[in-house]
Amino acid sequence: MESLPSSNRFRRYPKTTLVVVVLLLILILDVALTGVYHVYKYGTIHKFDHRRALRVPSDIFHHTLKPNDRHAVEKWGDRSHILSTNSLGFKDRTPRNVPLASPNVRLLFLGDSFTEGVGLEYEQTFVGLIDTALQPHNIEVMNAGVASYSPAIYFKKTEYLLEQVGLKVDHVFVFLDISDIQDEGEDYDIRDNRVIWVGGGMSGLRDFLFEYTGLLKNLWIACEKISGIVYRAPDTGRTQKEQALGVNMYRSLWTLDEKVYEEYGKVGLQKSGKHMTQLSQLLKRHNVALTVAVYPWPDQVFHRDLDSLQVQYWQNWAEENGVRFFNLFPRFIHHDRDPTGDIEHLFIRGDVHWNQEGHQFIADEFLSFFRANYSSFKPEAYDTIESHP
Repeated sequence: MESLPSSNRFRRYPKTTLVVVVLLLILILDVALTGVYHVYKYGTIHKFDHRRALRVPSDIFHHTLKPNDRHAVEKWGDRSHILSTNSLGFKDRTPRNVPLASPNVRLLFLGDSFTEGVGLEYEQTFVGLIDTALQPHNIEVMNAGVASYSPAIYFKKTEYLLEQVGLKVDHVFVFLDISDIQDEGEDYDIRDNRVIWVGGGMSGLRDFLFEYTGLLKNLWIACEKISGIVYRAPDTGRTQKEQALGVNMYRSLWTLDEKVYEEYGKVGLQKSGKHMTQLSQLLKRHNVALTVAVYPWPDQVFHRDLDSLQVQYWQNWAEENGVRFFNLFPRFIHHDRDPTGDIEHLFIRGDVHWNQEGHQFIADEFLSFFRANYSSFKPEAYDTIESHP
């Protein structure tokens, strides 16, 4: 049967045609008005243009930071700061060339947005503060952490740095995040010897709507809530207080809610453990020490989740793999006082990341831990390494 001419289709399906035309007009108008607003607010129609300027894809470990760049408009929420990277693509004080080998002791930090230190200058982040404290003792500190990393990326990026780049380090510290478990369970996997995104085929359309539209973005969110088919399960029903404290977050509830644990926590932990074991074996082959650290999100602090699944799993994993374990949960969680005050003091309001005081707190705790456990590196120096007041 011959296909109907376009004009005949319009006559036969007037309602459908009208709906399509209206939706196209709404999309065009939404994109146009949102673009005007973005030009006014950001100086460009691309809402996330500042991220793409310095955040680039990697064929091996999914994404990284552009090397040797200084970008002055890096933003996190209502915060903005200068983000500089060195020749290895690590967040640093300033663009500089990093020699692949050094006579000094070298510490490499891995983690996600907490370790990168989103929203803060390098010198204000816990890695930067540790760097400042250890530099006089000929101990070099490097920050390979980047937002949205997880154990699959920790492993493949370290493998790339050690075996392809030829970087020489003495000790790797992995700061394992609560959100790593969902990232491993739903978003990343290692296939064909590289990290790939497995988070779903609709993510491209969703990303477009979230960057370039306002009305349609909200319509998408409403459809996610109604259908239950989501890219990231929405944090619905949160009170203003919960939003201000950064609690009742789907990405952190897997340690507290059995249903959420079954949805992604169980498989996320299994994959995380597998990839961290691969990292541990890699480092042993290169005679590089490994320490893993865990810390809570506001949800774990608020619910006093001291004996958390995050702690239990990684403490057992560390013992099985002969890895030192640094548990920060007891430093955050206190049963004898209101957790609200600690959250407000250490975390960005309405966010789950640490503020400047939080990064200082982590740096102080790490330096105490480091001084107590790693004096064999430079024994003559450690009595003088002090935490910052």
